[in-house]
Amino acid sequence: MKERDENFRSALIYSDELAKFEYSPTHPFKPIRAKLTMDLCRRYDLLERPWIRVVKPSPLDFETLAEFHDREYLKTLKDVDSATLAVELWPDLISSGGDQYLTVDPKILRFGLGTEDNPIFGGVFEYAALSAGATLLGAKMVAAGEVRVAFNLLGGFHHAGRDHAEGFCYINDIAIAITHLLKEGLQVAFVDIDAHHANGVQEAFYRDPRVLVISFHESGKDLYPWSGFENEIGEGKGKGYNVNVPLPQNTDDEAFMRAFSAVVPPLLEAYSPDLVIAELGADTHISDPLTHLSMTNVGYCEAVKKLKECSPRLLALGGGGYDVYKTARSWTLAWGILNDLEPRDEYVGLVGGMMFGPEIEVGSLEDKTVYIKGSTREKVNREIDRILAFLRATVFPIHRIE
Repeated sequence: MKERDENFRSALIYSDELAKFEYSPTHPFKPIRAKLTMDLCRRYDLLERPWIRVVKPSPLDFETLAEFHDREYLKTLKDVDSATLAVELWPDLISSGGDQYLTVDPKILRFGLGTEDNPIFGGVFEYAALSAGATLLGAKMVAAGEVRVAFNLLGGFHHAGRDHAEGFCYINDIAIAITHLLKEGLQVAFVDIDAHHANGVQEAFYRDPRVLVISFHESGKDLYPWSGFENEIGEGKGKGYNVNVPLPQNTDDEAFMRAFSAVVPPLLEAYSPDLVIAELGADTHISDPLTHLSMTNVGYCEAVKKLKECSPRLLALGGGGYDVYKTARSWTLAWGILNDLEPRDEYVGLVGGMMFGPEIEVGSLEDKTVYIKGSTREKVNREIDRILAFLRATVFPIHRIE
């Protein structure tokens, strides 16, 4: 373990209440990932340390949510939640006159609610407000200097817009936290390594030089939300403060880290933010059912290490990850890195049978890295070279990076 600054403090923002929610039995987004991560963190002795606090969040109130979100949208989300709860708790009250609870109102669809991606379930407003409360709490703790690092496992809803739900995201906790930090006069950088483009955050701050937004993600040519191309670099005063690295399919650890190392450290050094918010989505993993990259948690961990080194203060958010057990492993490793701890357990292959990895990985949560070869490797490297050349020619000069 590295020698630690005696003033170092960290906080894991977590509540069992968050992990209990379920979008639907078949929905790929599973909040239970957070509980599995907590179980692993306890198993690997990553919580009972004098500098670590586990902090329970509270839901944000309507007015705080409305500092970023459209009020009519918030009211609709709250209303449909109440209606859904009424159906779930008192089904005997539903008569022929209650069918409006069982069909999708066009008004609801206008707000992106009631879709396959963003279903309405009992407690949806509470869930969204609580996850946003966890992120804002972490942001405030980091900004105030109470901790150097905070991690909200169930944060990072980077697709939600001001007036609509999108991509499994109902409330944009990141934009709410950044809005608060800007009011405090702080300069913020947001770095996203989730496999999906941070379109909601990009849209919120596309013209604002007080926020540097960097998103690494699978290319919008191949994956939702079909955006985040390298030429989307901001507008007006915000030109050069929005940076996208759209990764081609089959990008492996080595290719990812080559791009990450070329972009993130120089930009963060030049921008010199007061704090960094990082979305540590684990859906870049080769096993993820919704994406098409070839990364393992080896490259993921290298990115987390670099982020920690480059950040004066850091708020980490869980983001996506749809192989539930691989995601729990990745987040556990990330928490260890953020605290300079190396988790080890000789019985890891026996946790819940084979849930957390094959027997070959007994003694470690880390994967074996995967290397792409041949023409696939050449194609990936050519595309990454092209993107890096574009950013060096357009974005780097704005920040006076040679």
